[in-house]
Order: sequence, then C-alpha cells, then structure tokens
Amino acid sequence: MIQVHDGVLEDHVAELINSQMKTVYWKYDYHSNKKHQSLHWHVLCGMTSVAIIAKGFEWVMPIWTTAMNKYDFKKNYNVDTYKRIYMNAHTHGIEPVMHHDDGDFTMIYYPRMDWKPEWGGGTLIDGQLVPYVGNSLVIFDAYLPHMAMPVTRECYELRSVIVFKILIEGANRERLDYYKD
Repeated sequence: MIQVHDGVLEDHVAELINSQMKTVYWKYDYHSNKKHQSLHWHVLCGMTSVAIIAKGFEWVMPIWTTAMNKYDFKKNYNVDTYKRIYMNAHTHGIEPVMHHDDGDFTMIYYPRMDWKPEWGGGTLIDGQLVPYVGNSLVIFDAYLPHMAMPVTRECYELRSVIVFKILIEGANRERLDYYKD
C-alpha cells in the first residue's frame, strides 16, 4: 500500500512547520541501512508526546493529529498511536540507499514549502516515485523497499522530511493487507 495526500495541513500550520524546520540542529550520523556506510542528517524527536515536547518539537504534533483525524487512521488502519517520530535530511552529494523500515507503516511528511521539482529529492517506494511536494504526506507499508531520491547539484537547500513510524500491536503482513482495502 502506498498513499499520497497533498495539502495535508492548513496553510498557516504548514508554514509554521516549514519555518521551524529551519531552526533544527542536525546531526550527520544516521544509517538507514546498516549494511552500507552511507550516512545522512538525522534528529530523533521522540517516542512519546512527553519526550517530543520536552525536546522542543511539539510543533510536529499537528501533522500527526491532522493525519489521524483527516484520514481516519483508527478506522482505516486500526492505528491510534506512533512508535517514534524523527526527521531525516539530505543534501547534494549524499547518496541514499534502499532499505526497509521497522514497524508496520511509515508516514513521511514533506515540510519544505519552497521545494522545486527540478531539485529531485522525492522518495522511491517499491519502484514508485513520489515527488517531493511541500505539505504532502506519503503513507506506506514499512516492509516496502524505499529510499530518498538524491538532490541535484543545483540545489543548495536541505531536503528534509518528518517521519512517523507506526506500529500496530500484533500486526502481520496479512492483517495489514486487509486494512489497505
């Protein structure tokens, strides 16, 4: 299952998140695939709302709340919480690698409202390219192979995303396939 939603947040909320992303202190230390040496920029927001607020990332919570309500996660996927929230970023020259995620679903929010299509930087999921479009959300089964797409040389901006790992207690692939219909 791969779903893409555009215009997720109200414009003023999307702009707030876009501006907050510019204040993030990034660490260049994360492997998306432990079998490769490739690193990228990463920040763990937290695993609970208390931890996320304590770290000063409460501004990511409207993404979760809006998605839960707007796309009826409880009814459609039997989901009512996340496992963890984090941010990843890439710049030109960082070569992303194909990988699978832990958890049952991955939800990626694209916060950059000024992202230009010619910069690349979308996400390749199971052979399907999802372009980077600000204030959009992609939801997919975590077991699907995926990777960030490279950023072009002409881009001097940070390709950043906010990622929500979603875990359904007792879930298995057959059960997840049931929810996608």
